Amino acid sequence: MPREKPSPEPSFGFLSTLESPQYGYFGGYLIVSPLGRPLEFHCTSPVRPSRAQEILYGPTLQPYLLGEQISGALLQAAKIPPRLVLTDAPAMLSARSQASSPMALVLSRVNANATVNEEPCDETSDIMAFASSTDVSRLRHFEGQIEAGGYELFLPAGFEAEKHAVAELVAQLSQHVDLAEPFGRIHEAIREAQRIGGRTVEAHGQAA
Repeated sequence: MPREKPSPEPSFGFLSTLESPQYGYFGGYLIVSPLGRPLEFHCTSPVRPSRAQEILYGPTLQPYLLGEQISGALLQAAKIPPRLVLTDAPAMLSARSQASSPMALVLSRVNANATVNEEPCDETSDIMAFASSTDVSRLRHFEGQIEAGGYELFLPAGFEAEKHAVAELVAQLSQHVDLAEPFGRIHEAIREAQRIGGRTVEAHGQAA
């Protein structure tokens, strides 16, 4: 009887964006192993909305640019299908309809003693995406809210049924990976790509 091949190691995607006042939005997508080792990385050329787009799209501009355009392109470029995609940008959750994997927003580090308006003081605070205090209050009563790995996570509206599966995957990943740390790697990689290639950079690479 032939031996069964071992199932491939699960992977996890981290999707983020970096805004440049000069050039616009850069997107980055890092796929890692359960130990946090890089497996694949992609980043985009900058996307800068025109003044006409800002006027016509209004409050829907960021979900369109970050979710449909940037996130959509990055998800399609990836060769490794992750089990879960995490983002630190709320607008990127709108890409869930294009993704084949569940998505969740990593919003903040859980602190039972903190008020909604308090700023985080941990070393990863500069790479976390925080909604306004009103949005946080609303999200904390949302059925798609999860607490895992020391962070609060939120599922896209309409995908609350994925909560149990996402919670299990996050619990697995958070055993070895701080959920905020890969976003810092993405931002630094985008800055390095900007430095080397200028604003027209469009780097796609796969880690060995």
